[in-house]
Amino acid sequence: MTTNRQNLRVSVLADMNWESKIDHALKVLELTKSFDERNHDYGASLAKLCVIFMCRDPDLAFKQRIRYQKADRIFSRDIMLSLPEVVVMSHPQRRRLLADCLLEQVPECLRRYRFAEFDYRKFEDHWRHDITSQLLGPDSGRFDHLYLAQASGVTQ
Repeated sequence: MTTNRQNLRVSVLADMNWESKIDHALKVLELTKSFDERNHDYGASLAKLCVIFMCRDPDLAFKQRIRYQKADRIFSRDIMLSLPEVVVMSHPQRRRLLADCLLEQVPECLRRYRFAEFDYRKFEDHWRHDITSQLLGPDSGRFDHLYLAQASGVTQ
């Protein structure tokens, strides 16, 4: 007998100025892989979750987007970060900031939508485990030596 189980597709992306180094801090995050391997059906209301870290020049005045496409069952949201604050951080500080934002803002935002068929408790358990272990765990700094902590302003 086959089941009609559909894994939740999870993506965490960044739309950022290069000097924020958010992309480097996100290198250790493998949520798509974790959720695929877990093979858990969280319910029919949500097929894809996409989180975008926005870290742009404040003069551009980007606005936060939060959107649920019911027909495609896709939930997406921006997490706004302050470029001047992020630029001066070390990689561990950036990972901590990203983890704190993901742990606090994503579950809280999903709960506001009150999806009829969604296993919030199980999702939040898995989300907390993955974010904590991947962004804050003992192996989270494995790529730090490959990147400058702050942008040098020098192009090659």
